[in-house]
Amino acid sequence: MRDNNKLNVGDIIKYLMITSIVGCILLVFVGYFLKSFNLLCAGMVILLIHNLLYACAQLKTRIWFLILQITIFTFLISRPFIEMLRGNKWWESRQLASESIYFSINLILISLFALYVGAVIGEYVLKAEPISKDKKDGKKVFQENLQVVSMVAYYITMCFFLVQEGEKLVFMQGKTYVEFYSEFQSQLPGIVISIAALMKYSLCIYLATFPNKKRTFVALAFFEISAIPQLIIGMRNPIMLNSLFILLYYFLRDILGDKKKWIGKIERILLMIGIPFSFIFMSVYAYIRSGMKIAETNIFRLFIDFFYGQGVTFDVLGIAYGYRYSLRAREWRNYTFGGIIDYIIHGRIGQMLWGTEALPSINCVENGTLSNNLGHNFAYMYLKEDYLKGRGYGSSYLIENYVDFGYIGVAIFSLILGILLVYMLRRFGRNTLIDTIVLGSLTTIFFIPRAEATGWLTFIVTAQFWIGIAACYLGAYICTKLKWIQRVLCFLKLYPKE
Repeated sequence: MRDNNKLNVGDIIKYLMITSIVGCILLVFVGYFLKSFNLLCAGMVILLIHNLLYACAQLKTRIWFLILQITIFTFLISRPFIEMLRGNKWWESRQLASESIYFSINLILISLFALYVGAVIGEYVLKAEPISKDKKDGKKVFQENLQVVSMVAYYITMCFFLVQEGEKLVFMQGKTYVEFYSEFQSQLPGIVISIAALMKYSLCIYLATFPNKKRTFVALAFFEISAIPQLIIGMRNPIMLNSLFILLYYFLRDILGDKKKWIGKIERILLMIGIPFSFIFMSVYAYIRSGMKIAETNIFRLFIDFFYGQGVTFDVLGIAYGYRYSLRAREWRNYTFGGIIDYIIHGRIGQMLWGTEALPSINCVENGTLSNNLGHNFAYMYLKEDYLKGRGYGSSYLIENYVDFGYIGVAIFSLILGILLVYMLRRFGRNTLIDTIVLGSLTTIFFIPRAEATGWLTFIVTAQFWIGIAACYLGAYICTKLKWIQRVLCFLKLYPKE
């Protein structure tokens, strides 16, 4: 009986998927023919629902695909969809040319469909691959030593990171959050900043060794706390991304079949309460950080207001489309791989080989004109003086792909991304180094609907990441070879317990 119920649910989902894809095609076709933005918006939403149904059909292996669909809705679809439900002529309030609105819808439709096709291809290629955490990259003793070394490295680097964040809080006394983007430059010694940069990488190494639940909870609690200083400054994204990363790691440990349940009754209750509360709090905080009076007091409206506020990236696509020729003006400029290019050209390598100068971390003319960061370049063109005062709109993988490679670039990038979201999960647990890279990517990959296309991968080319890897692996190797160190670690009770 239970098997039949599962089969029936699966059949229903398949039927709904077929219905939704057909409905999307009809709505989009009629929408373009009648020039109806509402029909096109409805088509976007139905295609998104199709992808959500696909993810929910096998949530265990498609959870990362599901999360990206949710962030695409949050940052790209929510605002026009909410206004459509309110009965507003949202295309008029956008103050954009019809061509720009069609362009934004085209990008979203292409990406949603390509993401789905990519996920299907990824699952087809990996259909015989079981999910497991049977690592092949070393003996158990080395793995345990790596866990201890990376744990110690994490807590040490976390201290330096908190010092770095404390400097920001001191700087922000009597200032507004936008001034942080235009004025703040760290005065700490370079060694402090370099060690602080290792915090996230040492955490990912540690988590890739699969520590027990109690130790993991403590480590991730500190990781969550580390984002509070930026929240106080006015940045909501870091704590939201950290929270999402923690949630996904807990899901991941359950998926990998740990003996201990990671998402139990208590965790489910906390999620049911915490998720809506977080959205409401972030909506309220948007008013607080701007010094404005809270416009809504109704909890449901505050919940909707959160999504409406985040949906500004839909407008960014249309506005940036109007600057597409200017954004392409400089020769050899590339936004899709902008972070990697800027690190190589303006980092230590570029400074030694080509005599370039480091790019500042604030909104400035250099970032607005010389960098390969579309968020800076676009804001400098569109906002001018307001950009130099700290304002900005962010970016999106969609507009970066389009400016660099056109519609075909959007399709190919989304296709590859869909494959990776399935591949990374199905292959997780087999190699600690690869798992570390995957976990590092998970800290920011779901933010790409309103951020850099490959910002989640830039860390792979940085010296800090590989220094962190080398230090932890070397430390684990030394501990493995020197028995007296192992005895000391045992005495200190640092080794994990089964």
